[in-house]
Amino acid sequence: MDPLFNIISEIWEEIVLSMIVSLGFAMLFNTPRRALWIVALLGGIGFMIKLALMQTIMPGVDVVAASLGAFAVGFLAVYFSHVVHTPPIVFTIPAVINMIPGKYGYQFMIGLMKIVTSPGDIMLQNELISETINKGLKTGFITLGLAFGIIAPMLLLNTYTVKDKDLNKILARRLKKTFHHK
Repeated sequence: MDPLFNIISEIWEEIVLSMIVSLGFAMLFNTPRRALWIVALLGGIGFMIKLALMQTIMPGVDVVAASLGAFAVGFLAVYFSHVVHTPPIVFTIPAVINMIPGKYGYQFMIGLMKIVTSPGDIMLQNELISETINKGLKTGFITLGLAFGIIAPMLLLNTYTVKDKDLNKILARRLKKTFHHK
């Protein structure tokens, strides 16, 4: 088989799985049925952006990649909230859960347990502490990046609610303010 085909099929498999995860959490959170397709779409888009950035432009920069993926989810959620007349937060939380750094969080907790329970060589202990702190900080910053990415579009567009708001008017007003103040 062609190696490129294998890579593309693996990427699509991960995107579809992220959509399923998002749908599962949306059902767990009692998201309205009319919004489930949007949650799946946003979950796939956010994960795809994170994955694409981590594998091409920003390898090893998980925090920025996750933040940009969550920002895209947040911005698209503002748009889709007008389509199905539902608050944006209904879409964003289940859609970004698949980007939460569970692996790093798990490694952080295991590292903490090893530090507490393993007496021994001071050099190995220092290396373990350093690695554990690294995983903990990575977990915290990625989680903060996800939260910022979700909320930033709503703050920038001033859309706490979608009731009686038109996204085109909001964007036009923001652009008008931006270019007239310079």
